[in-house]
Amino acid sequence: MTLTATALLLLNVQRHDLEGHPHEREMTRDWAHHVESAREHGDLIVLLQWDGLPDSPGETFGKGWTLHPDFRAEASDLLVRVRRPDAFHGSDLGAELHGRAVRDVFLLGFPDTAEVAATATSAQGAGFGVTVLTQVSA
Repeated sequence: MTLTATALLLLNVQRHDLEGHPHEREMTRDWAHHVESAREHGDLIVLLQWDGLPDSPGETFGKGWTLHPDFRAEASDLLVRVRRPDAFHGSDLGAELHGRAVRDVFLLGFPDTAEVAATATSAQGAGFGVTVLTQVSA
């Protein structure tokens, strides 16, 4: 396990979030740039997979639940299953980040969503510095 002070949390990189989105191409390009930059700096990449309800586009283990093809977890990345709207509640995310000595998290996801707001609040409550990155609007 690699220790790093900074983590990039990708909140909306599942197929059902991005495929067919009117700004899919721009968003995936922009987000991929953030991932590449974070990797160059040695930051931890965290890909969140939100469990979905049965018969929903993001149904857990369904096609829409999988990561968008432009985003793949590498060996040094952390892939965490979470439940909406808060990535920290009921998951091991906080423990995983603290165990890797992370102090600051950068959140990348659809702007002005419950997931970004709840995850940012919980991250701050867990003692992490939080920055919400700006991106192409959803």
